[in-house]
Amino acid sequence: MAIAFGLALVSLGAIVWCTIAARPVAGPAPPQGAAAPNPWVAAATRADPTAQWARKAGTEVTVTRARDADLEQVPEGRLDPRQRQVKVTVVHRLQMSPDDTLIEALRQGAGFPGTLQQAIDAAFGAIKVDGVSLTPTTRLAPILTSDAQRTIAQFTVTLLRQLDTDDLLKLDFSAPNAFPLIVTGRSIAVLPGEWTVLRLEGITPEQEQQERLAFTVGAYPVSMTLAPDSYGFADVVVEDDFSWATALGVLTAIALIVFLLRSLGKGWWARPPNRELVIGLSLAAPTLLIPLFAEEWSAVAYVILFVAVPLLALRHAGRVLPTSPPWNTRDLLIVTGMGVLVGLGMLIWSWLHGQLSGQTLLAGGAVAAVAAAGAAIAFSVDLGVRPVIVRLAVLSAEAAIGLLAAALWLRALLTGVYPPDSIRLVFALGWALIPISAMAVATKQWKRQAVVGAVLISLLVQGWPTEWLDSGSWSLAVPQQEPMIGSLTLTPIVRGVLGLLLLGFVMLVLRLRRLGGQVASIDNPVAESTMIAVLMVLYITPGGSTTLADIDVPLPLLAITSLVAWGTARWLLTGPRVTIVEPLDQEEHRRLVRAALHNRLLLVSEQDLYRYGRGRIGAGDLSMADFEQQRSALESAMNRHGRHPETAFATTAGCTPWHNGIHAFTVSLLLSLPFALVYGWPEGVDLTSFIFDGRYLITLPAFGFLFGYFYPRIRGTQPMTKALHLTAAALLTELSGYLSTLAEPDIGAIDKAQVVGIVVGQVMMVCIGLGLFWEWRTMHLAGEPWARVRNLRSVRSLAAPTLALVLAAGTTAASSAAGQTVDRILKGDQITTTATTAPR
Repeated sequence: MAIAFGLALVSLGAIVWCTIAARPVAGPAPPQGAAAPNPWVAAATRADPTAQWARKAGTEVTVTRARDADLEQVPEGRLDPRQRQVKVTVVHRLQMSPDDTLIEALRQGAGFPGTLQQAIDAAFGAIKVDGVSLTPTTRLAPILTSDAQRTIAQFTVTLLRQLDTDDLLKLDFSAPNAFPLIVTGRSIAVLPGEWTVLRLEGITPEQEQQERLAFTVGAYPVSMTLAPDSYGFADVVVEDDFSWATALGVLTAIALIVFLLRSLGKGWWARPPNRELVIGLSLAAPTLLIPLFAEEWSAVAYVILFVAVPLLALRHAGRVLPTSPPWNTRDLLIVTGMGVLVGLGMLIWSWLHGQLSGQTLLAGGAVAAVAAAGAAIAFSVDLGVRPVIVRLAVLSAEAAIGLLAAALWLRALLTGVYPPDSIRLVFALGWALIPISAMAVATKQWKRQAVVGAVLISLLVQGWPTEWLDSGSWSLAVPQQEPMIGSLTLTPIVRGVLGLLLLGFVMLVLRLRRLGGQVASIDNPVAESTMIAVLMVLYITPGGSTTLADIDVPLPLLAITSLVAWGTARWLLTGPRVTIVEPLDQEEHRRLVRAALHNRLLLVSEQDLYRYGRGRIGAGDLSMADFEQQRSALESAMNRHGRHPETAFATTAGCTPWHNGIHAFTVSLLLSLPFALVYGWPEGVDLTSFIFDGRYLITLPAFGFLFGYFYPRIRGTQPMTKALHLTAAALLTELSGYLSTLAEPDIGAIDKAQVVGIVVGQVMMVCIGLGLFWEWRTMHLAGEPWARVRNLRSVRSLAAPTLALVLAAGTTAASSAAGQTVDRILKGDQITTTATTAPR
């Protein structure tokens, strides 16, 4: 034992020695030339003092609407189609005499392009434009034009800004910062374009026209404010006492919370671990808002989300599950081996960037690993089991290497220079405990596959593979700007919260899977509430924003489509119902379908007898006695089989609700995929935004899932009549999101009709196609040919599906020629400020 403890202390001492010996890593080197002196200032000090009076500086500022070509370089997710994108082009011109010393300094371009901004600000002064910057300011290379009398240097600067549609645009013209001054006066011309000059500060115009404002200023700052031409100022701002957007939002939130609580069921609330989980999450939720109000306390929110909540979820799973995790030594070796690989990455970073020399790292790591392995052997040698001793030695060596890497990583964090992605990696691994615990609770068992999947999902929540594999992500430079969705910056904590929302939705679906294992769940109010909650979440339409602590935070606008989805789902499930005998297995389903086919044959035969009997009796081909005999035989046969309504085609066909729902969802999704060409494929800067953007692909399939899951409760007694009721419900829900847009007077009637045609065609194709599939599936499960209920040679039999296909094909073809207005409506890019925006 003395040897074992001694070797353990040696291993720990090697780790501590390496950590103390580690040197702070120098930060990223500044761009070459960034610190070089301004060549203009140096040349100005050598020039004749009277030369500045001979120079002439002119600036022309043009304000225009940003075009698509200008916005191509804007990072994905930063553009907000509800706001105004503005392009400000600044052209500076400096006129000099041929013998001016500044000309030679400009031609040499010392430090360009690094000193280009300094040179422009020194001569003309910086120009600041209000609004959210879409891209960094760009500066073109200077253009020199010379003749015998003068030389003109031209500098072009481009700025892209994003503002709300009713925001003012302020231009600040700073004073030149060169000393001595390069020019004594500046002539400035502003071409406002679609803007109107509202305020001038320190400016006396020399030319004042609607399309041009010119003035001259000296070495002092001035500013001006522009207002959009289309924006009017009300004399009195009337506060609306009632807002439909707020009312619908509150109503939707209340309804969604009620259904979420009902989806858990009374039995769930009766268990103490579940109540403790709810209390813990309720206490943790407000702390996640800390970054919005007190950014300096953001570390508390990070600790809560990535440490406290995962530990709470892990503890909850440990109390709920009946068994402990079946992890063995092999699993532990694999996990620690992956940790060693990550640790080696950190050790390589420490060596490459000089935190520790290669010899020190090798010596310290070898001593720590060998001593730790020796200590493990000394501790376990009394067991006498060689495999156990070897495994403990390997585990101890891996733990020593991992501890050394973690110590050097913490040392790098303290000095402020570290691999940027290492932080996100730690956050992702910590957050992964939440989905691991959630999957264990949902499936009632611990699975290795679930652990691997949860870790991969966690990595995707914190960034796409392109972000993780970026060549500079493990360099010295910390990322300067996080991706954005609208004006919401995707920090790790925001990504984690969005991931929790996505995980909550997945848990609802898994609850449907667990409840859908029995036919009795069709009438279970918990399953119904869960299904309605899923539909309402899918139909929540993003849009709008709110202000919290003077911070503009975009939030999902709880649109009317979510409420309509609730209403239509309830309408589908609460219709008049007949008594249905549910088959216990496939054999009973086959017997019920055959009996229904036989009963249908007798009914058709009776109708044919009455239809053709009159003509045959009149023609003498059939006597009254024969007619009565045939009628009596049919009556007797129908009495023996019963005259009850035909319900064999309104049952679950001997399958579980989950099984039926998955089949219906799959068929609906396949029928919806062609319309992705109309709406466009989903996009997103991370996993959660990508999935949220792709909701339009699964909203109709979700209605199909409802159709299959609760099929016996859907209005109607036949697959096609049920499909027609589903068409009405889905069509009303899909069109409800376009009501405010279709009422917009700025949109033409043809565009509106085209949009309605596209939506109607898609809904009919999905729902009617699903009805036909369900009819075929019911007959297929019964071992009967589909032709016995659907005569493919009959025009009447194919009328409904043919109409659906014609409408779908026609509207899809028409959409290929749709203009920008239709495309904007379908994709939700609207100019309206109403409470409801179009869902994708």
